[in-house]
Amino acid sequence: MTLLKDIITETSTLEKRLSGFATDLAGSGSLDEFSGHVEAAYERLKNTVGQSPDIIIRRFYIGSTVRIPAVLAFVDGLSDSQIIDQDTIMVSQEYDRAYTITQDPNRAHQIVHDSVVASGHLAVETSWNKLLVKLMGGNTILFIEGTQSVLVVDTVKYPARSISTPTTERTVMGSQEAFNEVILTQMNLIRMRIKSPDLHFDNISVGSLSHTNVAIAHIEGLTNPAIVRAAKERLAVAQLAEVQTGQELIPYLTDGAQTLFPLIRRTERPDVVARELSMGKIAILVDTTPFVMLAPNTLMDFYQTIEDYTMNSWYGTLERLIRFLGLFLGLLLPPLYIALTSVNPDLLPTKLVLTIAGSRVGLPFPPIFEVMTMWAIIEVLREAALRLPKELSQTLGTVGAIVVGTAIVKAGIVSPLMIVIITLTALGLFTSPSYEMAVPWRVLFWFLITASYFLGLYGIILALLMVLAHLASLEVFGVPYLSPFGPYRGRDIRDTFVRFPTPMMTERPRALETLQPQKSANYNLNPGENPPLHRVAEERVND
Repeated sequence: MTLLKDIITETSTLEKRLSGFATDLAGSGSLDEFSGHVEAAYERLKNTVGQSPDIIIRRFYIGSTVRIPAVLAFVDGLSDSQIIDQDTIMVSQEYDRAYTITQDPNRAHQIVHDSVVASGHLAVETSWNKLLVKLMGGNTILFIEGTQSVLVVDTVKYPARSISTPTTERTVMGSQEAFNEVILTQMNLIRMRIKSPDLHFDNISVGSLSHTNVAIAHIEGLTNPAIVRAAKERLAVAQLAEVQTGQELIPYLTDGAQTLFPLIRRTERPDVVARELSMGKIAILVDTTPFVMLAPNTLMDFYQTIEDYTMNSWYGTLERLIRFLGLFLGLLLPPLYIALTSVNPDLLPTKLVLTIAGSRVGLPFPPIFEVMTMWAIIEVLREAALRLPKELSQTLGTVGAIVVGTAIVKAGIVSPLMIVIITLTALGLFTSPSYEMAVPWRVLFWFLITASYFLGLYGIILALLMVLAHLASLEVFGVPYLSPFGPYRGRDIRDTFVRFPTPMMTERPRALETLQPQKSANYNLNPGENPPLHRVAEERVND
């Protein structure tokens, strides 16, 4: 009996749905075009998307005397109820008190569009496919009897968290604002820092199911148009059903290059995006993703932070040199230890060999086993600290490292020297300001370990040459990954592993081929040739 009732209900629903389709087909000649009959629209909505409880569909009349039938639909929770209730329905029901009463549907539609609905953004659409996508995005669609033009009222009001401080790119003296998941908020944070009318956002919808909003930000007249055009073309052909993170778009932006190294930089900081846009790059904003992607990038870009520019050039240069020192220590210390103790001990001074041999007395395992064991423990502690709540992760990271390190030395599994080496390795590899750049070095660490164990110092050099050759072969939107070192561009080195004073960096990176290569006017750093500042003090004394 229950099955029979379900069959009858489904049959009735299908009949009403087909009835709405037939009305649209008879009125407009197409199933995708609205026919102008609001009752057909009501049935079509009610028996398709209206089956979901969050889709609100309402019949009402426009005007208190003319009473033109209308249907309104919106998504509860994604739409601003105040705009719908007060600025759309209420004013539409009373429109003939202030405007000429008319029975002409097109005239009524025009009056409602121009003078009644109090919304800052109104659009007109006729296609059902586009209307349903707009509806699901939080807009309100308004059907008026007798006209095929449907009003799309911008009532989008996404639930969103407030603007918080950056968590992955912290800074002491820089901005304390981070992006959230709403693309409009991301645009506002960038617009607040670049008030030029040349800042453009080009919108693209990606994903056959999600219809995710993607915006390509660039500065018109500055950014190379070829880069902007290439990004649009690549995103337009992205064959994806849904897009939930910006990471899913990276293979389309980089030609699917198979490499460990990140080619697209992601950041949660609006000030970083603003600065990179002013250099001539593009920014790709993805709705529901709190990270903005920047392109094109070089290897040096991943070792620069906004804090390098908030202090003087000496401090910025020191910080960058420390980061590269940490990279070399973290990447080469364990391989060198294995190579010089297991394969090439003759390259070490005799006293140092005796010291290392003395610290290894009684150890049952070779050096490579020590390195692999300790690094596996470090990786487990890191992953556990990342997944645990913040309060517990700090305790686990500190106590776990001390307890495990002390116990494993006392157990005679590794030497005390190995604890020092692994500690410096872990600290060195995590000095990278970009989390995504730390990952490839952690993977290549195992490659270097293996090469050093089998070939010694020669294996380390060979492995590094292979990595360097791979980096030299990479490019993003035509920009070499090792620029400005390969090809060599002397002027651009002023903002790489060193940072020159701001007045000396007067040009944008040449690799980007911007339409405005000159960033600022040349400033003479010779104090004797600049306007003397002491005159201000003299004038104050004289006054």
